[in-house]
Amino acid sequence: MIPAITTTPVTENEQQHEQNQIDQQQAIGQLEKIRSSLRALQDAVVLLDHNDGLEWWNQAAQTLLLLQAGDKGNCIFDFIKGPEFRDYYQAISISGETSNHGVHMASWRDPKRYLRCEITPFGDNKLLIIYDETRLHHLEQMRRDFVGNVSHELRTPLTVLMGYLENFSEQEDMTPQWRRGFELMTQQTTRMNRIINDLLLLSKIEIEETHQLEYIDMTKLLTQVYDDAQAYNQEYGHTIHLHIDTYDGLYGSEMYLNSALSNLVINAIKYTPKGGNIEISWTKTCDGCCFAVTDDGIGIADTHIARLTERFYRVDSSRSRATGGTGLGLAIVKHVLYQHNTSLHIKSKQDVGSTFSAKFPMSQVRTSVNN
Repeated sequence: MIPAITTTPVTENEQQHEQNQIDQQQAIGQLEKIRSSLRALQDAVVLLDHNDGLEWWNQAAQTLLLLQAGDKGNCIFDFIKGPEFRDYYQAISISGETSNHGVHMASWRDPKRYLRCEITPFGDNKLLIIYDETRLHHLEQMRRDFVGNVSHELRTPLTVLMGYLENFSEQEDMTPQWRRGFELMTQQTTRMNRIINDLLLLSKIEIEETHQLEYIDMTKLLTQVYDDAQAYNQEYGHTIHLHIDTYDGLYGSEMYLNSALSNLVINAIKYTPKGGNIEISWTKTCDGCCFAVTDDGIGIADTHIARLTERFYRVDSSRSRATGGTGLGLAIVKHVLYQHNTSLHIKSKQDVGSTFSAKFPMSQVRTSVNN
């Protein structure tokens, strides 16, 4: 007789325990795959703990930062030098938000190498990725040099043309047909001269690694922008308001920032039908200060907003030329704001109006020297 085989039934708790073990093993396997992928990356990846200490890094980070096993737990600032990285890191720590472009900097060990650092906070930790953008930097430098050199070369012959056109236009015995022709040529050479000047300004802003940085009294600067706008506004008849609720200033280049902010205000005047309303504001936020220009003008369709800061991009070519635009104004604004650690934000609705704003991080804000 074959003896009966008895089996012990598996309890629900044992089944759950076995499933938990399987899930844990799968999670460990997935984590190891992720770590293997990160190790294979050519870009440096560093995981930072809540005390800004090194918790884990890949081979590329070990090579770039000269890390050793005993460096675990050491502060990231012991390995990455430079005030721009510290300011960027602290701004991310305060806001808890990821910057859309990170921070660009020359390598602290090799000035010929250019790096971009991006930090992504998650929980109490942060993920730091360092990209080597040396080749891209050199290509951008070649493009900027080309644009700058061509603009300089065009300026001399254009100046000669403008001089002769001005002399010929003053001839009293010129027929109406020829006079109209010279007027059109003068208008076009004047417009070309404005384009070249804007190209040279844009090239200068891009090429200069650093500007003469100083404390900027934003109350004084915006009052000047407002006064200039009122003078430009005489033929438009808009109502322009200036709203300032903080005396905090900025650390940066006053000349370039004045050019950028004035550009935004002048654009609001030009693209708002006569008798409209425009508000210029400077307000304090929880993580810095915000400049904004709001109008009730013609507005911009959503399809155009993402491309507005591209060189020579026009929503309406005929309208832009009629207002004397070169198609480079917002590109200049974009680069000036970028060098002040912020970017241009655009909200607009057709036939309702637009708001152009820039939120300056706390690292860029300075308390008024008069306080």
